[in-house]
Amino acid sequence: MSNDRLPLVDDHPVAAFFVGAYAYTWIVSAPAVFMEPSWIAAILVYVGSFGPPVSAAAVTWLRGDDVRAWARQITRWRVGWYWWVVALGLPLAITAAVAGVLAVIGGPVDLGRALPSPVLFAVIFLFGLTVSGGLNEEPGWRGFAQARLNDRYGALTASLVIGVVWAGWHLPYFLAPVTPHSGFPFVNQIGWFFGILLLSVILAWAYNGTGSVLIVMVLHAMANSADVILPLAPDQIVVEGVIDEAAVGEVVGVQLLVHLLVVVAIVAYYGRDGLARGRIPGAADVGGRGRE
Repeated sequence: MSNDRLPLVDDHPVAAFFVGAYAYTWIVSAPAVFMEPSWIAAILVYVGSFGPPVSAAAVTWLRGDDVRAWARQITRWRVGWYWWVVALGLPLAITAAVAGVLAVIGGPVDLGRALPSPVLFAVIFLFGLTVSGGLNEEPGWRGFAQARLNDRYGALTASLVIGVVWAGWHLPYFLAPVTPHSGFPFVNQIGWFFGILLLSVILAWAYNGTGSVLIVMVLHAMANSADVILPLAPDQIVVEGVIDEAAVGEVVGVQLLVHLLVVVAIVAYYGRDGLARGRIPGAADVGGRGRE
């Protein structure tokens, strides 16, 4: 189905997807920026966070592509045990490495601190899988945009382009008092931006290697959840009721370093454009219509 009335959608599907994701999320979540923390504000943020999959589904349908094929990526679990180990274990290994480096350099960690209960960790993980970065984001960023930008820019550059757009999409969350982003210290906000670029590369690697949105949903949720087991020393992070930005900066710096080393290892092994790249799910692939 060629849509002559909507040339942006037909000729530039990724640009249309980006515009749609921003528009839906920013419009729906905008009222929460002006509200005190409340259930209503939280619901607005939650509903608004589904901009990426809503936009991806809309653009897929408007272009006459197969929406079911796009959606089936969300349940694709047969990808080999290796990728499940990566999705579940890599974030934990990164967190352990961060804790180890901080301990060696005398950073604000307490290796004797008790870990959170498995039940609490499971709740946080399930929240991340369905609400905070999983189902509400990955069907769009990776499941729609990544495959379409791979061929045009190469896998690495495509992941960085998506990372920048993905970071900008979060802007309302830094302004809405109900979200944790709004309370980030400045050094944490800067670190978060560069961290999301590095995570975008890691998620692209997992998606390109499997064609599974489910795998990147799990990997994303684990990356968010693993932070709770990082044994930070509260008394060194908050001193006399004030956040010590130098201590926070030390943690952020080590986290970025470890993530960067992981990204460098992935790129060194697979090459800038050597990641496995599958076809675009659901695209018509007629006259190049499946590509941006």
